[in-house]
Amino acid sequence: MSTPENTDQNDALVAAIQKSQGIIEFNMDGTIITANETFLNLMGYSLSEIQGKHHRLFCSETYSESAEYKAFWDKMNQGEFDTGEYIRFGKNGDAVYIRASYNPILNNDGQPFKVIKIASDVTALKLETAEAQGKVTAIDLSQGTIEFDMDGTVITANETFLNIIGYSLDEVKGKHHRMFCDDAYSESAEYADFWANLRSGSFQRDEFKRIGKNGRELHMRATYNPIFNLKNEPVRVLKIADDVSKQRRMEHEREKQQALIMEMSTPVMQLWDNILLLPVVGLVDSKRVQLIMETALQKILDYQAKLLILDIQGVPAVDSAVANHLIQITKATRLMGCTSIVTGISPEISQALVNLGIDLGDIQTQATLKDGVSFSLANLGMKLQQINVDA
Repeated sequence: MSTPENTDQNDALVAAIQKSQGIIEFNMDGTIITANETFLNLMGYSLSEIQGKHHRLFCSETYSESAEYKAFWDKMNQGEFDTGEYIRFGKNGDAVYIRASYNPILNNDGQPFKVIKIASDVTALKLETAEAQGKVTAIDLSQGTIEFDMDGTVITANETFLNIIGYSLDEVKGKHHRMFCDDAYSESAEYADFWANLRSGSFQRDEFKRIGKNGRELHMRATYNPIFNLKNEPVRVLKIADDVSKQRRMEHEREKQQALIMEMSTPVMQLWDNILLLPVVGLVDSKRVQLIMETALQKILDYQAKLLILDIQGVPAVDSAVANHLIQITKATRLMGCTSIVTGISPEISQALVNLGIDLGDIQTQATLKDGVSFSLANLGMKLQQINVDA
């Protein structure tokens, strides 16, 4: 027997449910008996607009005419409850997602005589989930994704990622991430730190060199993202990757071509025994001067040269940077036991050097290449002689 205290508690409980949950009651044939304000607000109707109408008012025509819908009400009439998430339609025709339970109420004979539905609006959550799933699907279609346990073991990977590395899912699932790395890196302290940082919850973003099937070298621009549980503990790692191998190969080829062009524009020629000529054409920057220096020093060693003529008449302009580069080259060649002679200094270049206050020090200079050759030969005890040949 209930006491006044128990009755008060029950009334308070019902009142709390009425405020937070949508409640609607049906006869066993599906006609509406009543509904509370929460449910009416959710669906956009007044009680008078739905009372006496059938439950199918809230369903699509396709569903309300289906065998599934008939089976649903047969289940209610057998006294069985039903719970889940349902798509229903409000007064304005908009879809409403509800998480609900349909509960048959039994009479004293154990027979169901009405159904009470208790519902929560999950439309916003459903739309947010759908949007998130849409983003995941978009990523899945355009980028490679692979998931790892926190110890680096592969859980799964999408087709895009598998196509990049050339493996099937069966070939990578359950294997360690190190299968995509070369031995030197996977055994390094850097690699150990990489996984330690992920286990601490720090994401990693960079461009990574990886190894695909059959040892194929790959370059991936990727992020490794720790995924957290409800306790804010990292439980797995999601990697999202773009394959940039083709771009890197193209860049490498361009660099090789540029290096070849630069090397071709910096030829070193042997004029006589112990005399080399290096004509410089075009702009001279820090990168190019390094190549000129390396080329000159190697040729000096190869030919055991004692004199290097550095002809700069093909250099369009000489500023303080270019002058300092020339000084560097001559100092380096001197350390190899070779004297450098700079030729091709035009009046304009001479004036520019004076205006800039640049002192070439003890660097030997000559106005023209011919003068430089004559000076070099004289330095070795030889000279140029013009021979007239009768026609």
